[in-house]
This record gives sequence, C-alpha cells and structure tokens, in this order.
Amino acid sequence: MLLRPFHRFIQGIRNKCMNRIRKIACSRKRGRLINKTPTIISNNCVGGIIYHDLGLPFNSPTINLYFEHDEFIKYVTYLEEYLKTELLEDTNTEENFPVGVLRNEFGEVKLYFMHFASFEEAKGKWEERTKRIDLHNIFIIMDGVLHYTQDDLEQFDNIKYANKVILTNGVEPSCKSSFPLTFYDETYFDGKLLTYRSKFSTKRYLDEFDYVSFFNAGGHSYNARKGNLSNDEC
Repeated sequence: MLLRPFHRFIQGIRNKCMNRIRKIACSRKRGRLINKTPTIISNNCVGGIIYHDLGLPFNSPTINLYFEHDEFIKYVTYLEEYLKTELLEDTNTEENFPVGVLRNEFGEVKLYFMHFASFEEAKGKWEERTKRIDLHNIFIIMDGVLHYTQDDLEQFDNIKYANKVILTNGVEPSCKSSFPLTFYDETYFDGKLLTYRSKFSTKRYLDEFDYVSFFNAGGHSYNARKGNLSNDEC
C-alpha cells in the first residue's frame, strides 16, 4: 500500500519535469516563428493546439470544435460567404454537446462544439474570433485522418487560398497540397495527431509537419512534402 503514494509522488515529479521540458521545446518553436498573426482554419483541434504551443492569440473561430471533412472543404471553399452567415443552433442533434449550423446558398455546414457547455457560449466565441480573421494571412490545415476520398483531395487542391495543407496517410501525386504522415496506420486512434509520441517525448505526432516553416513562408509557395520553400505553385 505504501508503494502507491510513492508511485504517485514519482509520477508527479516526472510530469512536472516533462511539462517544463516541453515548454522549452515550444519556446524554441516560438523563436523560429516570424509570422506572429496567422489565421489558422482547421477542421478539428489542430489549430487550437498549434496556437497554444506557439503562444499566439486565437485569430480563428475554428477552436475547440470539429467539422465533418466534406463540410469543412465546403466551408473553406466559400469561406468569405460563410463568414457572413449567422450561426444557428441545431436543435435536432443527438450529441451531448452544442452543435451549430451555417446555412446559405452554398449549403449547410455543421459545427460540433464538443468542448463547450452551451450553444450561447460557443456562438459568442465563434463570433468574437471570426472578427479576428485576417483574409490576407489565411492558413488552412485539414487533418485528413483516414476518411478522405480522391474527390476530397481534388476539391481541397482547388481551394483558392495558397497556404493550405491536408494531412494524409500517404503520398497522393495528384494532390499538391497533401502531406503524408507516417503514423496514420493500423495503430491510429482519434486524437493521436495531437498526442505526444511517448510520455518522455517533447514532440507531438503533429510535429512531423513543420508548421512553423509553413507559416513563415507566408505568401511564398511552401512545399509541404519537402518541408521547405519552393518556386513551384502549391
């Protein structure tokens, strides 16, 4: 019985040490970052985690929520039109968290606010952060998980914003915006992208993608697969 308190004590010391080491790793990323005001539009918590690790304000409404992948592509394809669309509550949802819906001539897009206690809270944050969007500094990051189709890839490539990447499980030659991640395999689980590689690691699985260089490239073309600047179009 005495081992349990001792084990918890050791675990607490280890967690404090790792938190400090991870903060140092994040500070190094922040030191590399030139573009301090990106608007990150993402289909799940990827954008929020990146903002947090880089110590940046949430200049995007897509924080603490997720989209269905096909509706996210629709949202970013007609982004400026959806920014003018009022967020309504989906009162027919069976989810145990708030769900919002945007409806306009381009179709319906649902927003799943899984980290909010009420729709009123979610809508308030959505509207507040939507006002911070900089359409001249947009970066779209889509976690493709394992659900994307070839049609999704083609539509994503056709989005008008130059700075975009879709994280996938392989190299799709026909999709110039794709970035293959090695851990999208049989060991994949929801949320793995944002977890640390081990309890002693300073790197998340997401860190396979060098998003700091992606943001720094800005208006230049960024070759996501090679992780460097390129003269080729994205």
